[in-house]
Amino acid sequence: MTLAAGDILTPDLAVTLILAPFGTALGSVLRDRIVHVLRTRAGRADLGVLAANLTACAVVGLTAGHTAAANTTHALVALGFAGGLSTWSSLAVEVAGALRARRWRMVLLHIPAAFALALGVFLASRLLTRGAL
Repeated sequence: MTLAAGDILTPDLAVTLILAPFGTALGSVLRDRIVHVLRTRAGRADLGVLAANLTACAVVGLTAGHTAAANTTHALVALGFAGGLSTWSSLAVEVAGALRARRWRMVLLHIPAAFALALGVFLASRLLTRGAL
């Protein structure tokens, strides 16, 4: 059996490789703005991180399960935009800062609450589109 270049780089993969970075750039810029606004107006960068992550979960929930005909949209929106928008590593940084500052309540409540809210937002947004699939 011989493999040709087209066997490895399919048209769908090529579209994903082209569109996903554009979506990522857009999502990253929006995440930066959300975190910046909540840091300056509310003094809480952690709320900006949470808002960005929950928005990304909603986007993924709304686009999950679409058919192969929607691959370009999925690459741009779910993989790219939501991937750039979400920032679970920033959540880890916020929690590490709270650990260093000995803000135990934030540490003990923030992580389970963030994951529970993320799952809830994903499932709720998924339910909204279930009939449209």
